Amino acid sequence: MLALSPAALAGASTVAEPLHIKPGLWEIRLTVRSSGQPPMPPDVLAKLTAEERARIEAKAREQEAAGPRITVKRRCLNERELEQPLALTFGGEGQGCSRTVVSASRIAQEIRVDCGKGGGTVRIEALDPENAKVASNWTATDGTRTLKMTSTATLKWLGAACQPPKAAAPQETAKRSAAARAPAPKPAEPAPPTLPAREDAGSYYKLGKAQTGRNDFWGAIKSLNLAIDLDPRNAVAYNARGYAYLRLQKFANAAVDFSDAIRLRPDYANAYQNRAIAERRLGDEKAAATDARKAAELAGRR
Repeated sequence: MLALSPAALAGASTVAEPLHIKPGLWEIRLTVRSSGQPPMPPDVLAKLTAEERARIEAKAREQEAAGPRITVKRRCLNERELEQPLALTFGGEGQGCSRTVVSASRIAQEIRVDCGKGGGTVRIEALDPENAKVASNWTATDGTRTLKMTSTATLKWLGAACQPPKAAAPQETAKRSAAARAPAPKPAEPAPPTLPAREDAGSYYKLGKAQTGRNDFWGAIKSLNLAIDLDPRNAVAYNARGYAYLRLQKFANAAVDFSDAIRLRPDYANAYQNRAIAERRLGDEKAAATDARKAAELAGRR
């Protein structure tokens, strides 16, 4: 996951200076391009069948051929967050990445991200107090397989209030007028889910669960991304997002999320059971059996 967040200042060689942009609600339009094959742990890679390897490699080539992926999201940045350097972080919270501020001024910041066997650089520029742009590159490798990603983002300030205004309800007179003109009423279509306030992590979690129940797994992941951004210690949100990835057959992503849920809540029986499923689909039968036993043990204590 790529998420806008304050950067840790470990190893900073310069004194951080706040970026000159306004606090409030921002719209982020992110474009990501990728090439190469995703690295995998050697023990997992060794257990994949030839067919499974071919499917993973074909999927990576398909994503590369599809061109850039564009997402648009909203993020609230408060004054406290803007006092620190910002970065488009790779992998989300709890993934073991360190960040070093290379340079920081009121108009530009450059940050180095190191994730062990991968990393990259992020540069953010304040065009003016209400507009900014970001460019980043990242590489991950296991020695034989290398994945490269580049991204650009435009940031636009939407307003000081982080909660978007609610749409005004139609007037009863307008309803009656429209009904009078209509020849015959059509069956009502289900209303799209109403997005909760940006600050409410619990509401985004509930929305994600509802979308999962409707088999809208990509929609659920987007909602749960927001829930985790707002509350990175919410174990149930990680477990719910992992389940959505599991249903999409994104087993490596699912296993990472289930691991985060377990890290935050070591007695989470359902997360152990879900991770066992993901590990089994990744070919790690030993780890799957261990997690399944742990899930049964925790469930038996209740």
